[in-house]
Amino acid sequence: MPSPPAPNPLRLPIPDAGWLFLSAGLALLAATVLIPASADLARTRHARDTSIALERLHDERYRRHAEYLDAVLAQDPLVMDQLAARQFNLVPEGARPLTGAVVPTSQPATVFSQFEPDPVAAPELRLTDSTLAQLASGDRSRLWLIAAGGVMVLIGLMPRVRSA
Repeated sequence: MPSPPAPNPLRLPIPDAGWLFLSAGLALLAATVLIPASADLARTRHARDTSIALERLHDERYRRHAEYLDAVLAQDPLVMDQLAARQFNLVPEGARPLTGAVVPTSQPATVFSQFEPDPVAAPELRLTDSTLAQLASGDRSRLWLIAAGGVMVLIGLMPRVRSA
């Protein structure tokens, strides 16, 4: 005849191992859902930041062109001399070339190159690159993770076996 189980002197309940399966399964299902969503959010934020940087670049270019147009319309003498020298190859009377000056053919003939703002560096796209992220983002591996998480949740929800 089998001996009865030893009495528990502290009367502490024995935890059910099903909670481990339930929590691991829920964590796996949550990772399968949240990691691809997080990557999509990072890509969307990167596209937004790139668009904002390009918009600032275009605004700066527009501002520079508007300032130049205002100076031309106001007949600013410095701007008019520069425009005449670059566009029409005219030099004011009494002006002499400086010694060691740059050859005129090496300068651009257009004034619009001075309106270009400095190029903007595109923001860097940062994605989590872990094994779990790769598995949760793959087409076939994601299905396997969902199935494994579902099985773990099912095992965790099964009733506890009581010995007689």
